[in-house]
Amino acid sequence: MKKILLFLICLVVFLFTFFNRYTFVSLDLKKPSTKEVEIKGEVNHPGIYTVKWDASIQDVIEQADGLTDLANTDALALNRIVEENEVIVIGKQEENYISINTASLEQLQTLPGIGPSLASRIIEYRQERSFQSIEEIKNVKGIGDKLFEKIKEKIVL
Repeated sequence: MKKILLFLICLVVFLFTFFNRYTFVSLDLKKPSTKEVEIKGEVNHPGIYTVKWDASIQDVIEQADGLTDLANTDALALNRIVEENEVIVIGKQEENYISINTASLEQLQTLPGIGPSLASRIIEYRQERSFQSIEEIKNVKGIGDKLFEKIKEKIVL
């Protein structure tokens, strides 16, 4: 009986020291300090970048050496914190179309081959009657088939 009691005491002491010696550590309690984010589209150097954990879209754009001239950030919240392994796509600006029924003199002059005098004639024509189709612009004196082919992809009603 003494041997059994001595054995049990030794076993309890052994188990007590064994389990108290080792403490489990959870590694997921420590936050990483960086994360990887991919950026593509209208940036100067698209690719995968390692950024600080609290980096925003603006920070990633700066690491990619900024935006190109064609970049459109209207749909992006530049101050939003990026997620780990997120892919950011910077879109391209849509081409601006010129409305031949509402454009100003200056806007009409941005069309290829349209100078101040042709722009004035377009405005005079539309004041008499609005354009019903883009082909109708050929009724303006000085705008023929050749000039129409240059501007038809850039104009709308």
